Amino acid sequence: MLKDKGYAWRILGYLWILGFVAAIGRFVISFYQQEITEALTVNRTFISMTWSFNIAIAAICSPIGGWLTDKYGPKKVMVMNAVFGVLSMLTVITVDNAFGFFIGLGLLSGLSGIGATTGYVLVTRWFSRHRAKALMILTSASSLGLAILTPVFVSNRDWLDWMTAFTVTFWIGIVSIPLTILIIKDRHEETNADSVGSTGNSRNSEGADWADDSDRMDSTNSSESTDRAEIATVTERPSSKWNLSIYKEMIGNRTVLFVIFALFTCGFSMGTVEMHLMAIHQHAHVEPVMFASSLSLLGLLELTGGLLFAFMLDRISRTLALSFLYLFRVIAFTALFLHFDLSPILFSVIFGASYLGAVPGGMLVAGEKLGERSIGLQVGTLLIFHQAGAVLGSLSGGFFFDLTNSYQWLIGLNLLFSAVSAIGYYMIHSSARRRVASLPI
Repeated sequence: MLKDKGYAWRILGYLWILGFVAAIGRFVISFYQQEITEALTVNRTFISMTWSFNIAIAAICSPIGGWLTDKYGPKKVMVMNAVFGVLSMLTVITVDNAFGFFIGLGLLSGLSGIGATTGYVLVTRWFSRHRAKALMILTSASSLGLAILTPVFVSNRDWLDWMTAFTVTFWIGIVSIPLTILIIKDRHEETNADSVGSTGNSRNSEGADWADDSDRMDSTNSSESTDRAEIATVTERPSSKWNLSIYKEMIGNRTVLFVIFALFTCGFSMGTVEMHLMAIHQHAHVEPVMFASSLSLLGLLELTGGLLFAFMLDRISRTLALSFLYLFRVIAFTALFLHFDLSPILFSVIFGASYLGAVPGGMLVAGEKLGERSIGLQVGTLLIFHQAGAVLGSLSGGFFFDLTNSYQWLIGLNLLFSAVSAIGYYMIHSSARRRVASLPI
């Protein structure tokens, strides 16, 4: 039986460190809004538009980066991503005005979205088992970074300002370029010497509809399925063509179409939380200490909750686990909608526990339907819908607030989308179980 090699965990550790560092940018945009507006003589709408433009550019770049990853391998795309990140920070810290801020964080940082798929591709290629856990650990880096950075920045705010934070990020980006070249290697480079069998055929669409549940109900079948997937992955070679047949399969598969909606919902929630959670608490007159505590708690719960859902995604039906995940989000947004004294803490605990599982879980569910080919293009395309949701979640907050002087409509939309996602994943799970039960013994 093929097992995860030690290098798989080492490469995951390196990717995790890069994700942890990236949390600096996530924190700075949210925490230093007042300082940035004063330094650049802009309003918060400008910052929100810059952030939304960043997400939109990243969304456009995701499938392009996925195709480049399939063609040239993750290493080259990661280096290109790092170069864009360095140029982004260099522009912000040298062109000290609103134009430099927009070009640096809006355009150049958005172009670094070409690397959005590389982590998923590397995990898929190097892990024969525990893929859900590995993906969850990878996505937890930003959350733990948020939890650790919050008290550090709050307690040192007098000297650790937003420009200093971006300068530190710039130098880390410089160091990451040679490290990436030295550490990252593409799967096919190693397997030229010891190929493992012939490429297995991916499961057909009809079989894939019920494989998610049947594999988990029988541990032996699960192990065998994992081995077949690993054989297909090891022998996979980069593709030089833009595989349009992937899009036909996506459109023709109802489960994949629903995953797209659920990823959009996740992105909408992300845009709401990343851009407007502070404003929501401020509008509800939440004490600053309470907000800082809830933000740090959010990061910690993102990590622990992510590990919990990673275990669930590897042990039970993924569609059932994702149904529970979105149900958690319904409860979290309900608490936020009601605005009682403990709402900030309850929201951080409940939403944080569900924050990390939606994207890797959705990718795994879609991957079971679409197979292992052109996985970079596959993931990049799916991420477009997640990023589109983030853009609309960010922009909708400002629109609804200007229209109603309240964020209740924004929170209500999150409630509705999360409820539909929870019900939809449960219906897919139930349908799969019925198909398995109807099979002849």
